Amino acid sequence: RIVGASVDDPARLMAALRNHFQSFLTGGVAALAFGYYRVHQDVWRAAEAVDARIDDLGRETVNSTAALQERVKVLEHEVARLKAVGN
Repeated sequence: RIVGASVDDPARLMAALRNHFQSFLTGGVAALAFGYYRVHQDVWRAAEAVDARIDDLGRETVNSTAALQERVKVLEHEVARLKAVGN
């Protein structure tokens, strides 16, 4: 039974139902808006974290590649020196 409305007055009953439904929908929309905002913020933070990690991996790759190229250069000089001694 809806508070404040009697079965004898259908207009008041419908107005009360409409008022309750309107309040329910307002609360639902407010909750959805807040939830959307939170999810949107979480997605942006996660995307920023992924971008930062990819940048870090790129820098690590460049550094390790530079170190490997330096080692190859040293080994090539060593091979060239050994070839020169062998001839």
